[in-house]
Amino acid sequence: MYEYAEVRWDGASFYPVDDPTIFDGAKVRVQIKQSHEGTDPVVVGRDFPGIEERLEYSTAGGARSGTYRTATISHRAGLSALGDSVLFLDWHGDGRGYQRHDYTASPTV
Repeated sequence: MYEYAEVRWDGASFYPVDDPTIFDGAKVRVQIKQSHEGTDPVVVGRDFPGIEERLEYSTAGGARSGTYRTATISHRAGLSALGDSVLFLDWHGDGRGYQRHDYTASPTV
């Protein structure tokens, strides 16, 4: 099984400058799970922190929208395997650390 995540966002436009202080951290976690009744255990996963710089980037016009695609992870998996991803954001100065945002996997096989 091969799995990757593609994240797209359309943020608010404001002053045109790259701002490395929006987040203390941001990453996408790509996971392959073994599906069964109850909670699906993760059999392999990998974090991709490269999204933080992309989220903090703005165009000359101040637009903060973009895309980020992770590298592909793989694992020999049975028929009941599934993939998903999680976005973790740690907003600068809020004192809450990473906050988890779960997403449902695409039905594309």
